[in-house]
Amino acid sequence: MQTFTGIDIGGSNVKFGLVDRAGQLLEKKKVSTKPLRESGNTGQGLVKIVGDWLRAHPEVKHVGIGAPGMISNDRRTLVEIVNIPELNGLPLVEQLEKQYPGVAFHLENDANAAALGELYFSGQPMPDNFLLVTLGTGIGSGAVIDRKIFKGGDGNALELGHIVSGNGRSVEQTIGKAGLIQMAKELAKAHPGNSRIKEATKLDDDAITDAALAGDEVALKVFNEYGKVLGGALASAIYILDIKNIYIGGGVAKAYKFMEKSMFESLNRYLSPYYLKKLEVKLAKLGNNAGILGAAALCFIEGEQ
Repeated sequence: MQTFTGIDIGGSNVKFGLVDRAGQLLEKKKVSTKPLRESGNTGQGLVKIVGDWLRAHPEVKHVGIGAPGMISNDRRTLVEIVNIPELNGLPLVEQLEKQYPGVAFHLENDANAAALGELYFSGQPMPDNFLLVTLGTGIGSGAVIDRKIFKGGDGNALELGHIVSGNGRSVEQTIGKAGLIQMAKELAKAHPGNSRIKEATKLDDDAITDAALAGDEVALKVFNEYGKVLGGALASAIYILDIKNIYIGGGVAKAYKFMEKSMFESLNRYLSPYYLKKLEVKLAKLGNNAGILGAAALCFIEGEQ
């Protein structure tokens, strides 16, 4: 059985997965990035832990890597990794090829890789053209057009989280994790009654979602505002790409039902009938394993060649 490795580089952890051709996750491992960053040579540490995984899985000949940021057009160098700036400019693929000959490495932006993972491994019929948006610490996005990743002019298209929102801040600053928490604090402060948001000892996206599930008025207002911003951002992307199939993923997607109404209100407000007639918005299927499976999908494609 041919297997592939998917590696999901994150700000807190690097996740490894052993994946077969059908997209089954056979094994999973997580390594904290903290000791890597404290070592003084994060890039060298990253190359080493990839080697540790490969020595444990000598049968693997294709490794896909999803990186959270800008990468070079030739898909070999990490250009701008905001959450791990120590990796900026690292020629990752070149270093890995030197250290581990005989293994093919495939590098891609993590949201692009996640979109590809949905295309091949979601288990549901997928259109040839779609946009995937991941809602989490940041706001990631990737598009598949004619069943291929849309890379743009210089390789880093569709940074939806960085477009300017209506409040003069970026979409990510407004509804990324930090923005979501700030929004919750401001609405809780203005709310005259009791709220689980006010009482929370640790306020994060999970706490805000749990409060919404319990019917908390502040939490419901938060996701109502969240949906408005998301809908506006999606409308911009739809006008630029002419894509009418949207998939929503990421950790905050579990609160989708609380933001759906206001999101569609924004979409209906900004989009013309041409786009609205065939518009479909659905939840992505891969969940917490989207990063690993998406990275593995890069190998899946190359492995067929």
